[in-house]
Amino acid sequence: LGADSTDRESRLGRAQVSAWKNDLSGAEREYRNLIRQDSRDLDATVGLGYVYLWQGREDAAHRQAGYALAIDSTHRGARELRRVAREARATSVESSASWSNDSDGNTSFGQSLSTTAPVATGFAVFASANALEASDPVRDAVRLGAEAGASWSKGGVHLTGAAGARRLLPEIAPARTAATYRGRLGVRPLAPVSLSVGYARLPFDEIAGLIERELDMESVEAGVDIRPTRSLMVYGGAGALWLSDGNRRTSVAVGLNQKFGRKLFVGVFGRTLSYDRRVVGYFSPDRFSVLEGVAGYSHESRSWIASLSGGLGAQQVGKRGAAQTEWHVDGRVGPRWGAGNRVELFGMITNSAVSSTTGAFRYRSAGIMARLTL
Repeated sequence: LGADSTDRESRLGRAQVSAWKNDLSGAEREYRNLIRQDSRDLDATVGLGYVYLWQGREDAAHRQAGYALAIDSTHRGARELRRVAREARATSVESSASWSNDSDGNTSFGQSLSTTAPVATGFAVFASANALEASDPVRDAVRLGAEAGASWSKGGVHLTGAAGARRLLPEIAPARTAATYRGRLGVRPLAPVSLSVGYARLPFDEIAGLIERELDMESVEAGVDIRPTRSLMVYGGAGALWLSDGNRRTSVAVGLNQKFGRKLFVGVFGRTLSYDRRVVGYFSPDRFSVLEGVAGYSHESRSWIASLSGGLGAQQVGKRGAAQTEWHVDGRVGPRWGAGNRVELFGMITNSAVSSTTGAFRYRSAGIMARLTL
């Protein structure tokens, strides 16, 4: 641009870089100038559509895809823009069924059904229902729940809130109903920086033994994501949790991921947490720490999606505990079609103590998820 301020390729590149850096207003201006110069500039037309999509203007993004396809019905970028714009503005229904088990004999079968519907630009409502059948070597329990909420996005601000209730049905103790609340605020003050803060209140009911103990918990957490480049992400978070039995947990986590190409990433992750006091019945060490190297591979095409990732490192349970090897492997695979429709099989196995509610030696889970857009 310094050599030739009218060079089309350089101006297009500047618009793309502005969009990638989240300077969406600057990118919009540059794309519009290019389209005014040449109304048949497909790259600028599609680029402007993606800017609209990232601004939460799904209808405008879909119109841009239509303009581009009217010029060239085979244009790959325009067809992809039309697909993701349809997905973003469509009502979706998602259902899942999952199983989990740990080496302490805690087994759970869960089912969920949820729907999300856009109402206006940047505003959507959602609702869900779920059920959990939990058992251990000496007891059974059931949990039923429902929730409704809304999300709102504008510019670099995203707000989500929801409320609901859970019906807890232990085998021996009296049944009870507990209210649930959660909210999250996300802000992007600078192009490469995202901040978030969240609050939640819900019963502590992950396994059969806890469903009958009538415990509730409140949590507050905050996080930051920093993306110095398109391929590098640095993230961190901190939180606190208060249980109705008087116990309290604090935690801190940090990590770094570096992408290589579009499919491979490697990184490092560390976490530490501590409880004020140890309690029988749930994992509550005076300190738990883990540090691991992580890596993963993902593949996404028009008809299939698949990913495999894992981590290997060391963990310490308790201030006086000995360090031990820690690892995990998880993956998912399934077909996809149309604008956001997909079915996925997923699974995970780990020896991380914090993955199991009781701190069991091994934890494993598997399930299936289906998502349809209407």
